[in-house]
Amino acid sequence: MAESRFAELKEKEKQARKQIVIESALALFAKKPFYEVGMREVADEAGISPATIYRYFPSQEELFNEAFLQDIFAASRDFEAMVEKDEPASIEQFGVKFVEHLIENESTFQMMTYLMLKDNLTRPVMGKFDSVTKIFFDLFAKLLCRHGVAKDSARIYAHAFVASITGILMTFRNAPLKDKSSRRDHIIKVVKITASLYANQLLGHKNGIRF
Repeated sequence: MAESRFAELKEKEKQARKQIVIESALALFAKKPFYEVGMREVADEAGISPATIYRYFPSQEELFNEAFLQDIFAASRDFEAMVEKDEPASIEQFGVKFVEHLIENESTFQMMTYLMLKDNLTRPVMGKFDSVTKIFFDLFAKLLCRHGVAKDSARIYAHAFVASITGILMTFRNAPLKDKSSRRDHIIKVVKITASLYANQLLGHKNGIRF
């Protein structure tokens, strides 16, 4: 029994140290692009040796993925509230909130696109990344259901919508407009147009038109 408690305590200590590494990485990502942050720099921020950090994260990708995972889980609570409230958010409100979060959290967007585009991700990293993207697919599918869309149709529409919003941001985040504010306004305008197309589909659905 004592041995079991000791093993449990060691595991808790390990998870606590792992969390310190993740928080150190996120602190650095807030200061500069995540792809400029090296494992040695994270180790220095966490107050451990570069060799020690690899006990918790065998690769830089796995650290990035864990940091991204935690950031998205934290953000997802706000989106969940939008879906669960008595009068659920509109498609436009969800889309604008989603893209604004990515605009305001550049490191999150950078990590997301890196993981989306990187070839040969390890199985653990790919599995965890899939679980992160599933959060928003599931939330938007639930929002569609609350607006009257059949459950078997909601998932594919959720995939299309979330992918569309991400694509809009990727397409226009460096558009040759006069300043950052103009790019942001243009991105949100395109997101609202996209959301209106989905809203029109919803209206057709409610009037008996098949999706």
